Amino acid sequence: MAVERAHAVFTGAEKLPSRPKEREYFAECLVGAYSLLHMFSENEADLRAYIACRKAARERGAIGEPAPSAPRYAPAQAPVNSKTPCEYPLARRAAMRCAEVAFQKFLGVETAEAAAISLRERCDVASRKNFDLDAAARERWRAVEAEFSAWLSCAAESDGSATQ
Repeated sequence: MAVERAHAVFTGAEKLPSRPKEREYFAECLVGAYSLLHMFSENEADLRAYIACRKAARERGAIGEPAPSAPRYAPAQAPVNSKTPCEYPLARRAAMRCAEVAFQKFLGVETAEAAAISLRERCDVASRKNFDLDAAARERWRAVEAEFSAWLSCAAESDGSATQ
């Protein structure tokens, strides 16, 4: 809804809101939408490959839709005394991801340091701390996380190790 209204203001179909906070919000919505479109256009081949992989897996019965009564995403069971990744600040979670070999492979690098550099360049931030401070950087990080999850899922399915 906000993106549509911001687009209407941008194209001249609506007047710019008079309140500064509302103008700022529309600007952030447009920047976020543009960032997502830019990310999609840069990764179009990967996204198409992932969609084809998911479609093939669904057709051969490797994955299916959940039953209507089942929750779509069941919460993971965490050990009682440990923090789950969601409890950590985004900067720390990004650092933890950069240390993972799979994430390094996803980014096309071989070390945690190279992964950190690649991630900062990809998300257009000077420091991973920006993920906790800047809404646009936070959305770019979440887009990378989503893309990595999709990549992992597709890699698991193509290896034949997918679970239902």
